[in-house]
Amino acid sequence: MSSNNDNEEIPIIDFSIECSKKIKYACEYIGFCYLKNHGISNEFINEMFSIAKEFFIGISREEKLKYIMNDEYFGFVDLKQEVLDPPHQKIGDYKECFNFGKFQNGKPISQELPKYFEEKSKFIESFEKACHDLCMKVLQSLAISLKIEDNEEGEGKNWFSKRHGYGMKSGDNFRILHYPPITIEEGKVSEDINYNQDIRAGSHTDYGSITLLFQKEIGGLEIQHPYTKKWIQVPVVPNAILINIGDLMEFWTKGLFKSTKHRVIFNKENMNLHRYSIAYFCHAGRDVGLDPIPSEFIIGREREGEGLDESKESKERKRITAGEHLRLKQENTYKPIIINCSN
Repeated sequence: MSSNNDNEEIPIIDFSIECSKKIKYACEYIGFCYLKNHGISNEFINEMFSIAKEFFIGISREEKLKYIMNDEYFGFVDLKQEVLDPPHQKIGDYKECFNFGKFQNGKPISQELPKYFEEKSKFIESFEKACHDLCMKVLQSLAISLKIEDNEEGEGKNWFSKRHGYGMKSGDNFRILHYPPITIEEGKVSEDINYNQDIRAGSHTDYGSITLLFQKEIGGLEIQHPYTKKWIQVPVVPNAILINIGDLMEFWTKGLFKSTKHRVIFNKENMNLHRYSIAYFCHAGRDVGLDPIPSEFIIGREREGEGLDESKESKERKRITAGEHLRLKQENTYKPIIINCSN
């Protein structure tokens, strides 16, 4: 392993399509990078954070539970409902979330929204689409970095983006997250949480192609370096969006791009503060088959990392789609929520 692989700093990249080599390097060796000059204004981002804060603080849990996550995995996710690292977690993640699916003309396609969000649905849709547009630019940059040439359909740099269209049915998920403040008493936090054993969000990788993460002042995110296996703190970089590779893209590139494990820890310095983040998980269309990528970097490459082994009787096994890949991941993540309806 070269010394470059052991570099534990997440690169900060001034974004443009021409920076594809820098993004490729980051995706290969650490799976994360910060993007600056990404085209989404601070005012736009701050307004979305304000909407998230008002929802989590101002709306009662009883009202939120009316919109509990549906079969499409859109809706409210309660405290401790999500279990991102089942083998190592005694309890679920100490966070709450709301997952949005796609919109059309200000209306959600796959879910009902609380009245609070209905009144702001056009703004949420515009922010979600801005995230998707940025993802398409990043995917174009990745295609350029992999030297995917034009074919008869003129795909080339659009090879990935054509498989991730906003109009396609997909697992795209726009998520707002809230990590409530907690206090420490005799080594424990919030009754059944042990500070020394439990974490806010369990160690996991993301399921899709790429993820955008917006952070504010309060950190807590850590990543596990793919080569050194050390856990590294991920600082909040002003005016930058954090980008990371997901499992689907790692599988698609036969392990060339790394889907890196990450988690959110309890931090004694800011545990008594509210922590918020916003994420956009970009997925290929559900019916998109995970065909080999026509790239000189991928063809003939032996697979690395987890995923299906294409060498095992691939002709007899049906081709897996992006939707099937996602469903297998989701089924192992969520605990059913039990609501006591008695008086």
